[in-house]
Amino acid sequence: MKDMTKITDKNGQTLDQFLAAYDETMYRHPSCAVDLIMMTVTEDKLKILLRRRQEHPWLGQWAIPGGFVGYDEDLDQAAERLLKEKTDLSRVYFRQLYTLGQTDRDPRTRVISTVYFSMTPAGCILNSEAGSHDLCWFNIAKIVESLDERGRRSTLTLDNGDVHIAYEVEDKAMGNYVETRSRLLESSDSALAADHIKAVNMAMDMLRNRAASTGIMFNLLPEAFTLREAQTVYEGILGHTVDTGNFRRDIRRMLRETGEYRLVHGKKAALYTFDPLYEYLEEN
Repeated sequence: MKDMTKITDKNGQTLDQFLAAYDETMYRHPSCAVDLIMMTVTEDKLKILLRRRQEHPWLGQWAIPGGFVGYDEDLDQAAERLLKEKTDLSRVYFRQLYTLGQTDRDPRTRVISTVYFSMTPAGCILNSEAGSHDLCWFNIAKIVESLDERGRRSTLTLDNGDVHIAYEVEDKAMGNYVETRSRLLESSDSALAADHIKAVNMAMDMLRNRAASTGIMFNLLPEAFTLREAQTVYEGILGHTVDTGNFRRDIRRMLRETGEYRLVHGKKAALYTFDPLYEYLEEN
C-alpha cells in the first residue's frame, strides 16, 4: 500500500504541506452542543428530566439539560460528562437520537446540537442529585388525537405538579422524512426552550415504538426484575394498561430466568433478566 503522506494533490502538495498551509479562518465555525433527554419510570409514570434556564436566551423556560462540546472532546465524551455534571446518575443507557441544526434555532449564534436519548432505572435516581427546584422530573404523556394518511395530531404534556406544559404536535410524512410542527397550548404555565419540543416528541415515539420489540425498555428496570415490574414499566411508557397474558407471552422470549425469587405480597415471584443475545438470535 502506498504511503499516503507522500501522495501529492493537483497542486503538488503532500498531506503535511496541505495541512501546514490550510487556513481554518476561511469558514465561519458553528458552535457544537449536546442535549440530553433523560427518562425513567417511577410511580407507574414515565418521567423526563428538565432544567429551568437561569440565563438568556429562554430565561425561565424549561429545557432538556445540555451544554457545549469541548474543542478536544468527542460527542459521546461530552454526553457522558454532562450526564455526570447534570445528574450524577449511574447505570445510564444513552444513544444518539437526532441532530438539531436549523440555522435560526439559537439567537446567540449558529448552534448545531446532537440530542442523546438516555434512560435509567428508578432505583438509580434515588441516589442522584437530579431533582432540585430548577432540575426536576416531569410526568410526560403523549395522546394521539387524530391519525390518517396525511399525518398525526397529538397532545404532548409535561407536568411536575407545579408546572404544566402542553403542546399540540402535528407529524406529517414528507417522503423520506417527517415534518413536525408544534403549538404551545393556552393551558400551559411555561414552555420548552428553543426547539426542544421536537426532540422530546421524537424521543417519545422512538421509545414507544421500540420499547418491547428491541428490549430498550429493560434499561428502565433493575438488572433482575419480576414480570409484574416489567409490565408496570411498559404500561408507564405507553400510558395505558395492557393485557397481562399477552404481555407475558410476548416478553418471555426476550428474558432469561435467574433462578432467584422475591417475596411480593407474601408470594414468591420469579426474577428475570434481559437476554443480551435476544436481537442476535431473532435475526439468525
